Amino acid sequence: MKLPRRKFEIIQEQAVKELPEECCGLLVGRKIVDHRGNIDNIVHEIAPCRNCLYYGRDTGFEISRHEYQEVEREAQNHGFVIVGSYHSHINSSAIPSRHDIDFARPGHSMVIISLQNGRPREVTAWLRRDSGGFHQEQIRITE
Repeated sequence: MKLPRRKFEIIQEQAVKELPEECCGLLVGRKIVDHRGNIDNIVHEIAPCRNCLYYGRDTGFEISRHEYQEVEREAQNHGFVIVGSYHSHINSSAIPSRHDIDFARPGHSMVIISLQNGRPREVTAWLRRDSGGFHQEQIRITE
């Protein structure tokens, strides 16, 4: 996946700002599929979202259907699609949880930022397979 440097910085800033709760947001851009079916999600914009999980926002996140649909409409108005999401993990590794696997849509990228002691420690990206599960993908930061 490709992610502009400033958007990458904003995600990190949001994660720290929203402590002690997990932050979340959507990735907007273009999905490129090569002749072998490999997906490369190119992020052009991010949409920080409100973590609307009723209980346990320090260990989980939820984006409301209404907010998701608003971002999706806005993206389509500009010729883009939602290509994934991002969220933070607090004092745990940047590996998808069971909830993360259930949340992600096939073909979407999921960026996870791990915060340790209030500071960003690790950022990973995972592509949801059509068959289920994730595989880790490289984050290519663009200028």
